[in-house]
Amino acid sequence: MSKLPPSFTSLYRLLLRASSASVLHQNASRKQLRRLFRPVFDVAARVVGDLQNNQLSRSERISRERFLTTFHQRMDGTLSLLLNSAQYRGIPHRALYNMNRLRKAHAIWVHGKYYSGSKNAWNSKPAAADNSKPRAPLRSRDIDRMERNRVHEHCWDALGEVVRMAEGRHNLSLGRLYLKPWTLEKR
Repeated sequence: MSKLPPSFTSLYRLLLRASSASVLHQNASRKQLRRLFRPVFDVAARVVGDLQNNQLSRSERISRERFLTTFHQRMDGTLSLLLNSAQYRGIPHRALYNMNRLRKAHAIWVHGKYYSGSKNAWNSKPAAADNSKPRAPLRSRDIDRMERNRVHEHCWDALGEVVRMAEGRHNLSLGRLYLKPWTLEKR
């Protein structure tokens, strides 16, 4: 990929500085916000790289330019939210505080509960032969745990929809939660 334009990298640095100021330069909160906003900028950086490449058709170029226009408008709204959070300790500050808590709770849920044995966890033992003992039926607590995980997954999906609706209504970006590629399962 070619080098990103200075305006794009300075926008990312400005967002990092503003997010740090909005959480009173607390190290853990600053890192959580960086983890939220980094995936948004990764997608935008790919689009900028595609636009620098002259092998796009006219319709692809127009759609990517439209995406970048929307991206810049949303970043303006996000920067104003971060500025309000840094200057005043009102609703924007509480919203960012709660975003940090939700991001951390989501990470704990994903690593501790969601992928604990039920989602393609690596098994170091070789596969058993077909003539081995039959598996015991699932116990009620295992069924309850699987049901709880399913409900939690639906709750996180619903919260993600609410965040996307708020972003669209107020023309800002609140970041994205991404799992590491090696932990994803095809659904």
